[in-house]
Amino acid sequence: MKKILSKTDRGDIVYMDALLVFFVSILIISFLIGVVPVFMQKQKMDYVTREVLKEAEIRGNTSTDVLNYYDMLIEQVGLEPKSISFDGTDYIPSTKNVQINDTIVLTIKSDFSFFSGWVGNGIDVELVSAMTGRSGVYYK
Repeated sequence: MKKILSKTDRGDIVYMDALLVFFVSILIISFLIGVVPVFMQKQKMDYVTREVLKEAEIRGNTSTDVLNYYDMLIEQVGLEPKSISFDGTDYIPSTKNVQINDTIVLTIKSDFSFFSGWVGNGIDVELVSAMTGRSGVYYK
């Protein structure tokens, strides 16, 4: 047997549907506001890593000139990474020079807290940007 809804019952259903759509929309928007900054931070880190690695490849070393370029880039982009390392790089013994076609490995790490202000201190996550390149300088 089919139940016939009165006009007031149909209005209640529409009201509940609109309320549900509103709450789901607010939930999605708040999630995006909390998560999108993480992806933007990761994109900035990848940009800095790519540019510093390119500089190290051109110079054929990981000297203070490369680190000064790194400092300039993070200031320009507005990052505050916690570490930079060239661990895994194939150095010429007792120097910071890398022979032509040898591997240069660059890793930049940064902490990021998202949903801060909503969930206590937020959710802390460590972002890592690692890239590998080859030296372009021949040392005799």
